[in-house]
Amino acid sequence: MIATKKILLIACVMLFAAGVGLVSVQSVSAQTMAKSDPQESAIPVGESEFRLVVKRGPVKIFTYRPKSFTADSPIWIVIHGARRNVAGHGSSSYYDVWQPLAERAGALLLLPEFTKQVWPTSWQFQFGNVRTPSLDPIPWKDTGFAVAEMAFRKAVAMTGSHRQRFFLYGHGGGAQWVQRYILQSGDRYVERAIAANPGWYLIPDDEFTYPYGLKGADIPQATLRQAFKTEFTLLLGQKDRRTTGIIRENRQTRAQGANRYERGHFYFRRAASIARRMGAPFAWRIHEVPGAGHDNAEMAPTAAELFMESR
Repeated sequence: MIATKKILLIACVMLFAAGVGLVSVQSVSAQTMAKSDPQESAIPVGESEFRLVVKRGPVKIFTYRPKSFTADSPIWIVIHGARRNVAGHGSSSYYDVWQPLAERAGALLLLPEFTKQVWPTSWQFQFGNVRTPSLDPIPWKDTGFAVAEMAFRKAVAMTGSHRQRFFLYGHGGGAQWVQRYILQSGDRYVERAIAANPGWYLIPDDEFTYPYGLKGADIPQATLRQAFKTEFTLLLGQKDRRTTGIIRENRQTRAQGANRYERGHFYFRRAASIARRMGAPFAWRIHEVPGAGHDNAEMAPTAAELFMESR
């Protein structure tokens, strides 16, 4: 009887040990899978893309990751213009203009694509989709501005980046997007921002109704104060003085100037005056590019230099 009990006890111990071994093997396997998942979803070196899904529909984010990119390297977000030519491998493609600049700087490049199918009008694209044409507010998570923030957070997760803020650039219609994002978000995620050759501006006072001014927009004074503290540069091409083409012409925009160059100087002076009146610190700068017209390729190299300069 005792011998039988001993045999049963030994058998139970052996079965328990085998079970522990099996659980141990499964646990290691699960850990290995968990460790490999981030590698499978990481942004690869070179050209790639990922997608975000927001209320209006999917948004493609084109990426470029240099071999030299590290967890401490900068992250650049570039907003395309009204022609929506974010990619396409040509001289006017925002991707092809900015890829070598990001390579040189060791920066991760993110280019959201706001297609006409999903973001058809200026209210959805250039104005950031923060309000309807009847000035009803749209939840921030459903805005175009939130797309850039989501892309940044996802890129940080996919690369293990230590960065908490991004560098932001836009040209033309994309510069309108950038200028409006700064005013309506404060400095929530922005390390440094550049708006190159916007066609016209959201003036930060109540003289004009939104989207030309703040009347009806209800942007808190605290948000404006934070916006004025942002490292924001208004970048103007000295030859961007045409009054025809893709440029809005009406009473409100003519009050800002006859062309993009004049409107840029008007906006900067007006913003500085408003900041002084509010007693708010004003960290904005205005910078001109000699010989440059309304052309992203002519403006981007200077913008990249401004991104990389130490202050």
